[in-house]
Amino acid sequence: ARLYYVFLLTIKILSYKITKYNLFTDRCCDTVNNIQGNEDGSVTISCPYDSQSVNKLKFFCRGNRPSTCLQQAVITSSSTQDGRFRLSDDRKSGIFTVTISSLTLKDSGSYLCGVQRNSGFDVFTAVELEVKEWCCVKSKVISKTAGHEVTLQCPYPPNHQNNRKFLCRGSQRSKHCELISHHTEKSSTSWKSRRVVLVFRGGKSGIFTVTISSLTLKDSGSYLCGVQRNSGFDVFTAVELEVKAPLSSAAGSIRVFGYEGGDVNVSCPYDRGFEGHQKYLCNHDCRYADVLITTSQGSSGKYSIHDDKTTRIFTVTISDLRLDDAGKYWCGVTRIGRDISIETFAVSNSFVFLSDRCCDTVNHIQGTEDGSVTISCPYDSQSVNKLKFFCRGNRPSTCLQQAVITSSNTQDGRFRLSDDRKSGIFTVTISSLTLKNSGSYLCGVQRNSGFDVFTAVQLEVKECCYFYSSEWCCAKSKNMSGVMERSVTFQCPYAPQHHNDTMFLCKGDGASNCTDMMGQSRFVLSNVSSSSFSVTVTKLEAGDAGTYWCGSGPEANVGNFTRFHLSVGER
Repeated sequence: ARLYYVFLLTIKILSYKITKYNLFTDRCCDTVNNIQGNEDGSVTISCPYDSQSVNKLKFFCRGNRPSTCLQQAVITSSSTQDGRFRLSDDRKSGIFTVTISSLTLKDSGSYLCGVQRNSGFDVFTAVELEVKEWCCVKSKVISKTAGHEVTLQCPYPPNHQNNRKFLCRGSQRSKHCELISHHTEKSSTSWKSRRVVLVFRGGKSGIFTVTISSLTLKDSGSYLCGVQRNSGFDVFTAVELEVKAPLSSAAGSIRVFGYEGGDVNVSCPYDRGFEGHQKYLCNHDCRYADVLITTSQGSSGKYSIHDDKTTRIFTVTISDLRLDDAGKYWCGVTRIGRDISIETFAVSNSFVFLSDRCCDTVNHIQGTEDGSVTISCPYDSQSVNKLKFFCRGNRPSTCLQQAVITSSNTQDGRFRLSDDRKSGIFTVTISSLTLKNSGSYLCGVQRNSGFDVFTAVQLEVKECCYFYSSEWCCAKSKNMSGVMERSVTFQCPYAPQHHNDTMFLCKGDGASNCTDMMGQSRFVLSNVSSSSFSVTVTKLEAGDAGTYWCGSGPEANVGNFTRFHLSVGER
């Protein structure tokens, strides 16, 4: 028999629902807006959103975790004010702003602006806020003279008006800063300790002042003034006080003179025993920043210094002078004490610099070529025995060195100087004038100290010309050219009344000392008309080139002539 087994197979078909999850890291965002603010101030943070989020809830939280931002929000658009936080929503521009007032250092950190969505993720904007200390009052350098007083300005945040104010000596607010004065007052009072006075101002000024009277050299150094705070760093201003020895201790005073664009040497004597000390030149109030050159530098820009320890004189040279270099300068020797540097001022120098041009008024003088001219140069009664000199140009700084004549050498070629001491005038005569003598000149009187005294002259030398009558005047020079071995002809005009007078032709630089050419066979003179004659030069030679003078009449020796310049070229 066969056994049959019957199995009941039950099959259950299950249905599955597939769900897709989008998972994100709990940090935000790709870009971060960096915002800065100052302690005790306020800052406004802008949070933009799209047009679909106009009616959505806006919120602002600290940190950078989007998952918990709404639950930990410090403020929302449904509660727009919470302590120091205030939210404003400008729906037209699509921006809500969060303002944080009375900032503290602890407010620094990360924040998120958020917009709630009904579905999906909320939308965020990341912000990094940095709150800076109320500080940043840069160190001040103040220079004063011993015996005087100094007032320090000490600003502080207005909300610390009732805090303790202090002044201490040192560069760091720690136990190393020696406390000099401190007090707590609300306003308009002062607190005095020995030579130090603290004065407080009421209102919103946020400033108290510290006055130190009867300054001594030992008061030089670093100071801090400010207010103490219950938490965080104290607020203070750093001051570097420099107390100088009185300038009245200068050993002497001299005046130094120079011209614009030139150089000047300043000699500074010092006492025995300071040969090995540093020397320097300074200007203005002679603070550290006013030192222009020291012996340890040797040279710096336009300044150079040399110390002659044998004569105990150091010399400073200032080059390329400018008008604004004029003023008061000080020569100094540095003496190093136990704790401070003391400046012993040796010589006070008043520098006077002038433009190397002269003068406000100019005397215009005219002369005629081959003639002479006399130039008058007045001077005052104190200069009777001083050296007089005359130079070409208009540079007072080099006039004496380049003088063409002086009162110690009264004749030099065509120049002659005469000094009339009774009238207080010296004259310079220039004879045998040439066109090249035209130009600027200076009459000078040498002074033992200070600037020499000058008179400016502008000399104009005119070409020689005719003066026969009103019809004949001022015939100009002529330029002629010819070729070697050939001939050249030029015309010599003259006044009709000299038709029967003797004609003349000569060669030379001046009509009064030229060589007669009438006897030369190659030079032929011919009457052309009653008012001119011609000169023909045959078979030209290179030596024929030069200046010629021709004319007619007995007045030839007093300028009755024509001048022409002949040049000869090769064939």
